[in-house]
Amino acid sequence: MKKTIRLGLIGCGGIVQKTHARAYLALSETETIKVSALADVVPENLQVVGDQFDVPEQNRYTDYREMLAKADIDAVVIATPHSLHAEQVIESASAGVAIVSEKPMATSLEEANSIMEAVNHNNVPYTIVHNYLYTAGMQSAIALLPEIGETYFGRSTGMGLRSTDFNANHPNPAFAWRASKAKGGGCISDTSYHEIYSVCTLVQSPVRYVEARVHTMVLDIDVDDFAMLLCEHENGAVTTVSGAWSVPADDFGWCEVHAENGSLRVKHRYNVREALRRFTRAEGWKQLELPDLDEEGLKDSSGHAGYFTATFNALAEGKALPISAEKAYHNLAIIDAARRATVERRAIEI
Repeated sequence: MKKTIRLGLIGCGGIVQKTHARAYLALSETETIKVSALADVVPENLQVVGDQFDVPEQNRYTDYREMLAKADIDAVVIATPHSLHAEQVIESASAGVAIVSEKPMATSLEEANSIMEAVNHNNVPYTIVHNYLYTAGMQSAIALLPEIGETYFGRSTGMGLRSTDFNANHPNPAFAWRASKAKGGGCISDTSYHEIYSVCTLVQSPVRYVEARVHTMVLDIDVDDFAMLLCEHENGAVTTVSGAWSVPADDFGWCEVHAENGSLRVKHRYNVREALRRFTRAEGWKQLELPDLDEEGLKDSSGHAGYFTATFNALAEGKALPISAEKAYHNLAIIDAARRATVERRAIEI
């Protein structure tokens, strides 16, 4: 019989309350996990999440280090602003617990290198949330990849428009930190991050060269609100990634791949029945059914439930985690190369 994972949450804000919690409740019912301890600097967050999961008052901490030192936990989920990830992952690794961190793994490759050193030194499981790989459309698309053969082109987009009051002083903390360079905000690391790993997964080959323009075009913020990438992969395929907080696009969150035996186009950011289309020369573009998408799946709009289920089942069974640290590091390296390419006006080799 597998052992229930005692889980500590580092960060209990909006993404936990609105998105993660549904997955935790479902996994608690199967006794895969038990939310045993919490840490957040905002007392209201501790109250809301603590009451939802019946966490004892003595296991609700305002300092995550105290939680790591005192609470009986086997794993943590880190859901905090990007700039805090490296410090919190390293401290958690030193405490000897398994680590699930929201993306990105860090704000720089230097931080990421320190994370990898700490995780390897302490020999703890470590993974990063790549949730949009677990929407029904993406899961079905991934299953079809062997059929379409060698890939040669892919593209993905996450173009949208933020409100004019989106800035580092916004009253909504989730907006404020995303608009702040000091806290690791920015369009490419917060939004386009998802488009990068999604199209790379469909192309089935790591990126080798990156050309890009990452700029602040419209919003009054000190981070980028626009990102355009052109990538060459090790297998010779070419991909483009476009993301923005400054473009009023009406077709947000899709990616596609073209290969020797056909093409796939998927709305990776949505769990909807019409998420996946396939092209063949014989049939043209055809909508595909998603037989595994039930009513409960439709509620998991961001794929977090699927991601956490796969991740915690792997942890409980002592298997390899579905998203490796190396994959997340590669995603961060692409972002770092895109920023360098913008400054140096040349292709950057990964």
